[in-house]
Amino acid sequence: MSTVLIVEDEARIASFLTKGLRAAGFTPRVVARGGEAVETALQGGVDLILLDVGLPDIDGLDVARQVRAQGLTTPILMLTARSEDTDLVVGLDAGADDYVTKPFRLA
Repeated sequence: MSTVLIVEDEARIASFLTKGLRAAGFTPRVVARGGEAVETALQGGVDLILLDVGLPDIDGLDVARQVRAQGLTTPILMLTARSEDTDLVVGLDAGADDYVTKPFRLA
C-alpha cells in the first residue's frame, strides 16, 4: 500500500483528503507544518507528497526546495488556492511535479 504524506494546516481539508485516500487504498500521513513535512519526508517511506503552499511556519515552496536540495525524488503535488500562472511556474521551479488549485475534487 502506498503512503501519501498530506501537508495541510486546514483540518477540514486534511480530513477530506485522508478519507478519500483511505477509500482509494492509500495510507495517508498528515502533518500541518512545513518543518514537520521536511522531517517526515526525509525519513523515507513516503510515496507521494500532497503539499499545501500556505503553511504556518515555512511555506510549501520552501518545503519543496529543502527536500529537493537533500536529494529527495518523491513526487510532490502542490495543492493551493494560488491560481495565477506565475504561481504555477514558481511551484514547479521549487520542485513540485504538478500543481492543483483549490477548490478541487478527488474524482
